[in-house]
Amino acid sequence: MKSTSEHLFSRGKTGNFYIRRRIPTAILSAYPTGKAEIVRSLRTSDKGEATKRLRLEQVRIDAEFAAHSVSLKERNEALKLSHVKSLTDEQICGLAQYWAHRVLLRDAEVRQNGMDEDEFDEHGEVLAQQRTELGKLLARGQVKPILPAMLGFMHLCGLDAELSAEAAQKAGYIFLETVVKTLDLQLSRQAGNAVNTDVVAPEVSHPAKIGIETSTGSGWDEVFKSWQDYVNDRPKSTVIGYQTPWGQLKMFAADLNLKGPAELTPKHISEFVSGMKKAELEVPTINGRINKLKEIFRIAVGKNLLLSNPAENTLGFKESKKEKGEKKRLPFTLQDIDVLFGSSVFTQHLRSSGQAGEASYWIPLMMFYTGARPEEIAGLELSDIQRDEKLGWRFVITDLLDGDDCLFEDDSNSEKDAREKRLLKNNSSRRQLPIAKELIELGFLRYVEWVRGQDSTRLFPTLSKDFHGKLGGAFSKWFGRYKTELGFTSPKKVLYSLRHNMKDLMEAVKIDTKPMKRILGHASGDGTITDNYGSGVPFHVIHEEFSKIKFPALPALPWQPGVGYWRKEKRNSATK
Repeated sequence: MKSTSEHLFSRGKTGNFYIRRRIPTAILSAYPTGKAEIVRSLRTSDKGEATKRLRLEQVRIDAEFAAHSVSLKERNEALKLSHVKSLTDEQICGLAQYWAHRVLLRDAEVRQNGMDEDEFDEHGEVLAQQRTELGKLLARGQVKPILPAMLGFMHLCGLDAELSAEAAQKAGYIFLETVVKTLDLQLSRQAGNAVNTDVVAPEVSHPAKIGIETSTGSGWDEVFKSWQDYVNDRPKSTVIGYQTPWGQLKMFAADLNLKGPAELTPKHISEFVSGMKKAELEVPTINGRINKLKEIFRIAVGKNLLLSNPAENTLGFKESKKEKGEKKRLPFTLQDIDVLFGSSVFTQHLRSSGQAGEASYWIPLMMFYTGARPEEIAGLELSDIQRDEKLGWRFVITDLLDGDDCLFEDDSNSEKDAREKRLLKNNSSRRQLPIAKELIELGFLRYVEWVRGQDSTRLFPTLSKDFHGKLGGAFSKWFGRYKTELGFTSPKKVLYSLRHNMKDLMEAVKIDTKPMKRILGHASGDGTITDNYGSGVPFHVIHEEFSKIKFPALPALPWQPGVGYWRKEKRNSATK
């Protein structure tokens, strides 16, 4: 990281600027263990623009520091320390397990909020360095360097210890061993492996309460399980989506030394929501998490696990039309399309070196010519490619709604809620789309027969599900890196921009809103009964409207099996 002025640094291949502020010692305990400074991307490589953004970010960080200062003061006033001269084996192990659980929860939160390539690489380097240094200490049984961190964590948990040398050695060794194991799990996540915190480091009692009766109603895990079991076979992606705010609320309650969800009040929930706002989460994300918490508590109350729902009347936030417009994704321009589909994957038949394989050629093209979502395309079976005797070839696509691609300003709240759910693959949740002649001319049907010749039933047999249960997860990450290498650095131009391109093409030829929504996989507007029990628009109407679309010529060459692997190209300095 190269310093250019106080608090302003540039790093990475892009030369992006970052702000770095040291966290005041008085509020270090408000941040994860070992975190001594704040580093945030200013999302620009232009120094003049970075200087302007630096001033605004300074104000935000100062406000964050002030809020933590007030919060810690209130918490310390309420916290009554328990003075101990020794720790039982149960307390030592509980302390270490409690630390591991919280560290892994925070690690998961950081990853779910997203990291750019430079932040990801630096995070990995820090973890690897810590693992090497602490691993050597563990191997030699040298626990003295870890004791300050352990005692500081005990203090945060309400324990003030005066340990003998023998007791400190024993407790320090167990704590250090847990720290090293936790680093191994974080590094496993860094390598792309799925690590479920609740499996590898289950929730344990608060260290200050071990050995003391703490039952105040049902626990966190029991309440969450009641929600999960309320619907049979909830999709994994849905469960993970609900685990995120629930796990964060659990950490928030632990910071306040609350014993369980039954002790939460409406004021606590409001403070938790304010914390998400201060952390600069997007308004739709915050509101979505509030609704998830409301649902979890509602089911717990209905099953008599809790007496009340503390989130029942919690208010979210609303964005102005201007704010929504500023965050809206942009379609690719015609020049962008030429750059994308004229690149090596589409003209030299190079492929991703990972599991994406031939999907790296086909998924962007299929999104451009159908407007379908990447996960809908990634999950296609060969049987989903059918021929109609009168109307020709078509895709049978499963609606796979999510909250990240709202293309219509007037979408109803019910539809937005529906995007959180992965619909089952059945006739009532499918839509049919014509296969564009341009896609056939690029060799799509030849590709289908090529896959069929490999005895596969799936259109993209090399794709495998990620931790969230998504087949397109690895591809989407690869495309993000690929489009950046092509010079597309704007956060508003992403894979989903191809869906916006399709919408613009349909609007250009004045396709009616109802068939347009069904082509893109949104509700038709006829109400839940029509939308839940059939497409609402007959295929012949969809075919007629689809045939009006005038696709621009693409520089992509007809498909042939990949002849090599794509490597990072020299980056275009122009920002698209």
